[in-house]
Amino acid sequence: MCVLLIVMALTQTTLSPRLAILGVQPNLMLLVVLCWSLLRGAKEGMLWAFGGGVLLDMLSAAPFGTWTLSLVLVSFFSGLGEVAIFRASLSPPLVVGFFGSLLHDVAFLTILQLMGRGVDWPTSLWRLVFPAAALNMALMPVVYLLLRWLDRRTKEAELAW
Repeated sequence: MCVLLIVMALTQTTLSPRLAILGVQPNLMLLVVLCWSLLRGAKEGMLWAFGGGVLLDMLSAAPFGTWTLSLVLVSFFSGLGEVAIFRASLSPPLVVGFFGSLLHDVAFLTILQLMGRGVDWPTSLWRLVFPAAALNMALMPVVYLLLRWLDRRTKEAELAW
């Protein structure tokens, strides 16, 4: 699983800017963390959020800890909804993708502001936060289905032990 987090962190910091749509980049690490939290619960999701957040903190120009704190927060809340219904339908993950993205970005901007960075809230909300939530929600089914497959494969391997 560490390999997946490393790949996501490298992809997010190198390729994600090239995948921007109308100036908005997908947040691949956030999607992976949200999906894993839905599939495995808050505890495992928060471990993934911590690992992925530390990797992004090391690779980004944001103050260290910003990614980690915002991802762990979102992972906690999304992991609370881990129930069997999420596995059967794509609708709940879409909702979690949209609102999880909103929560993450608002938390991220709040942390930046608390650290003394200037945040233009109206512009950030309308040009980045809401469009990013829509983009992340659109990508959520693909990431969710891939991680649901990975979840099943890893559970089978765990049972084989």
